[in-house]
Amino acid sequence: MSNTGKTHRPNSLADRIAGINDPSMGDERERDVILRAYMFGSVLTIYVFLALAVLFAVIGAGFWTLPLLLGSGVLSFAVASYCKREGVDFDLATALSSPRRLIISYVTCGAFAVAWVFAIGFHQITGHPLLTAGLGSTVESASGSSIVIGGLVGVAIAIVAMTISRQRKLKQARIEAAREAEIEDED
Repeated sequence: MSNTGKTHRPNSLADRIAGINDPSMGDERERDVILRAYMFGSVLTIYVFLALAVLFAVIGAGFWTLPLLLGSGVLSFAVASYCKREGVDFDLATALSSPRRLIISYVTCGAFAVAWVFAIGFHQITGHPLLTAGLGSTVESASGSSIVIGGLVGVAIAIVAMTISRQRKLKQARIEAAREAEIEDED
């Protein structure tokens, strides 16, 4: 309780930034459509950031593309922290995603990651980008192949870690559901 007599909501600033309680959100149906549209736009924006990182790596921007990659992760961080402040287990919600949706996401992001690592590695190994646009300097590097291999291994490890985490969360959810069912049966 604040000194103004209003209860503090943990995400009130985020809700103001997003305009959740703004009259432009309309009624419940309109709000649902608008929030789904924002979600679609957010996912599409991530793919655009990843595509730009690959494009700039291909034309020689090299590691200057890292801010684009890191910028694409802002959405995930914001969503997870918002859910945590609201008491929603985002990891469990993600674990309950349909396998088809997860596969599409993993394949899409994995393809971007592999293309990015390939473009950076090619530039490091050969000393010139895949497409010359005057952005990259000529670099001689014996560690270019190490970057490619390390990047691909990193992508594989991330996918395996996310899959294991998802399986653990699903198992935990099933155990909790079984316990709740037992408690309801006892009553």
